[in-house]
Parts: sequence; C-alpha cells; structure tokens
Amino acid sequence: MRDDYTLYPELYDTVYEDYLEDIPFYVEEAQRAHGPCLELGCGTGRILMPVATAGVEVIGIDASAPMIASLRRKVAALDPDIRARITVQEGDMRRLDLGQRFALIYIPFRAFLHLMSVSDQIAALESIHRHLLPGGRLALNFFDPDLAQIVADSDQSGGTLRRTGEEFRDPRSGNVLIEWATVHYYRFGQEIEQYFVYDELDHRGRVVNRHYRALHMRYIFRYEFEHLLARCGFSVEALYGSWDRGPVLRPGGELIWIARADGTP
Repeated sequence: MRDDYTLYPELYDTVYEDYLEDIPFYVEEAQRAHGPCLELGCGTGRILMPVATAGVEVIGIDASAPMIASLRRKVAALDPDIRARITVQEGDMRRLDLGQRFALIYIPFRAFLHLMSVSDQIAALESIHRHLLPGGRLALNFFDPDLAQIVADSDQSGGTLRRTGEEFRDPRSGNVLIEWATVHYYRFGQEIEQYFVYDELDHRGRVVNRHYRALHMRYIFRYEFEHLLARCGFSVEALYGSWDRGPVLRPGGELIWIARADGTP
C-alpha cells in the first residue's frame, strides 16, 4: 500500500492543521537553547516554521523528498528575515554528517518511533550525540504504550477498518474526505501497523477517489528508552506527561523527554 502522505504532503497538512498543542513547547525549548537548533523529522514545517518565526536559527532534516519539497515551497514564501534562519535538506537521522553542532536537537510528533530496530535507535542517538554541543539537549516525544490497549488491538478484531468520525476538505479538489482507520499491535516485535483511508466524495456523495496512509512504528516503553539514552551518552534532564510540563501520571499519554548529552556514547 502506498504512503500517500509523502506523495501528497498537502493532505498531511490538512489532516494535522489543527494539531497545535506541541508547538509552544518546542518553540520555548528552541528559544532556551540560545544557539542553533536541528529538527529531525521536520516534515512540511509544522514546528520548524514557528521556531524560525520566534527568532531561532534552525536546520530541518527529513527522509521524505516530497515533504522536503513541500517545506521548501513554504519557506520560499516567508518573510526574508524568517527565511534566512531556515535551512532544509533531505537526510536520515541515523547517518547525520552536517559538520555542525547544535545547542538543541529535537524530534517532534513521535518521529523517533519510525526507527524499527534497536540498532537503528542506537545509531540515531549516537548520531545525534555527535551533533550536540557539550551539554546540549535532545528533546522528543512519543506516546506511552498502554498495555490494555495493546492487548485489545492485538487480536483479530484489531485490524478492523473503522470510521474515525473525522472529515476534511481535500486541498486540491475541494471535495470532502471521510477518514477511516485500522491499527494492529504486534507484541513480539513491539510493532504497530496502522492504516488510514480517506474516501473522497464529490458533491453528490459518490466516492471518486481514495487516499491511503500507512504507518509502521515500533513503540518504546519508558524505562527501555531511559536505558537507550544512558547507553548513548545521555542523562534524562526532565520527563513530562503533558505539554504544560506536568508529570507522567497514567499510561497511554505522551512521554515528553529532555535529555542532556553528557558522556561519550
């Protein structure tokens, strides 16, 4: 199944245009860094452009060429002062070689979960460590796995396609998009396979097109990630359970990490 968010970045922007709650957190961390920042998994700039607008110099890296192309078009339309603070390029967080070190590297919107093996996770963290200034910070977030939900979505019914109740307007045709989704957890490998389907309806309610979004991720438990960070030369400076920097109180929410680059990985 094709991943049409990367082929059609405007659909990605439409689906996530109302997801704003993490932006102030990452903007604040970038401003606190008092130095250049690097965003990994920058996509089409949902976080990157507000960071640059707030006065921070930032480089954005993403593995998707269509997403980077979409971001470059957006950057070209920005005010020249903001545009001058942004550099964008295609790249892989496991194999960074930028010739520059940063006060802050951040990975928003659960992008770290697209690393599908421990070796990939370690390669990325070691690559990040090499690109941080002494005492530099890594900020990232991903969801806290809820074991009850994982068990429920690991049986045969876990793969059932269900309507989510979300509707969007297709940015190219103007037609209504009806969202359907399915998710399945594979407990043995800590993997998630998720599909989103968008039925495009014309003005008469007929399905005239269908867009697919395939997500394949590897979920990570809290203390598993603490060990990964320690192995790669980081110490945990803070762990939050909400974007207003509240504590982790229950499973199933966000794990929002701030880690400091201390030792040698």
